[in-house]
Amino acid sequence: MQFSQSVDFPLTQKDTCTLSGQLQTQNGTGAGGINLSWRHIFSHKSWAEVEMCAGSGPGISFKGFRTLSKRFFWNGGTILQFTPEGIRPGVMSTLAMQIDKYSVGYLSYQGGIRQIFSTQVIRETEKNRYNFSIQVGLPHSYVLMQYTRKLISQELKLRIALKAGTFGGVIEYGAEKKISKFSNLAFSVVCGVPAGVKLKIRLTRASQTYSFPIHLCEEVMPAPVFYATIVPLVLYIVVKKGFVEPFIKEEKSKKLEKQKQDNFNKLLEKRREAMAAQELMQATYNRIRDEESNKKGLVIINAIYGKIIKDASQQGDMEISNDVVDVTIPVQCLVKDSKLVIHERTKSELPGFFDPALGEEKMLHIIYTYHDEPHEVTVADHEPVRLPKTSHRTNIT
Repeated sequence: MQFSQSVDFPLTQKDTCTLSGQLQTQNGTGAGGINLSWRHIFSHKSWAEVEMCAGSGPGISFKGFRTLSKRFFWNGGTILQFTPEGIRPGVMSTLAMQIDKYSVGYLSYQGGIRQIFSTQVIRETEKNRYNFSIQVGLPHSYVLMQYTRKLISQELKLRIALKAGTFGGVIEYGAEKKISKFSNLAFSVVCGVPAGVKLKIRLTRASQTYSFPIHLCEEVMPAPVFYATIVPLVLYIVVKKGFVEPFIKEEKSKKLEKQKQDNFNKLLEKRREAMAAQELMQATYNRIRDEESNKKGLVIINAIYGKIIKDASQQGDMEISNDVVDVTIPVQCLVKDSKLVIHERTKSELPGFFDPALGEEKMLHIIYTYHDEPHEVTVADHEPVRLPKTSHRTNIT
């Protein structure tokens, strides 16, 4: 099991201190460390950082970053680790190049404690991420290919990786899901030789990270791979559907109910203002309605605004709650030359309207006639409205 956390302390606009720590346990043995760093930003092109660490022996490191040109930037540094045998120095350096709008290439060297030379190309778009990497060094050299698919609407990432080198071969696949505003849950299955089968679970909340690597078996066998894949999915669905979603729904209902109670007097005042505005519109409403009726133009039969739930299983069916207001008069008053145009905005701001369902999704439902033919349409609160339209006709055969 692993646990890590970091906290930033902004000192000035250009100076920031970071305190971080990590703990891990393996086979009954624990280890950990604590780091304190200070970073100073010289400009948008460069910064420098000094870091002190303790845990596996004290150490100090110096790091820096510099933008070299429009396409190239560099970061690197040195580390001094104090051990009973003496000071063990190390150095790291990375040169990066912006290949195009979506691709970046890296060339890295790490010397001293570990001797590593690597190159990496990353291409990242809105929905995809590709990573190709080659590392040569001690104790291991390898080739890595990784692909991540981003499902933005579901707040989900699917990942698969292939890794082969002097240590053997590994295939890893998994998913990462955003479960709340500040929390992400990820799991992955690792199958390889000689690593066997591992299940990795990681929970990230703000600056805290909890990692649970579970070694299932020493060899790759179908049963452990199957259970490592299915069990986390089933467990996630059960917890989400059985506990998380009902809890969130109940909390949302309580919040909306409290909001309604807190705004009850305000809601009554808004309703009175809307009704008063509609009374003032009565003469205009009668005139426009008579004009449109005489020329068989756009006549509003009925219009309601508020919490309206459309039934997706049966086209045209709706469930109307008590949180609605009759807006036939103000909608008819918006008709000009047999046309009605409402731009992309919340309808509650229109004259004669008000918000009857605070904090909930609202819709506008209109039944009208044009050339004496019935029409009907339902639009979301911020959706623009343009009438008449042939697609709104209800007697098409």
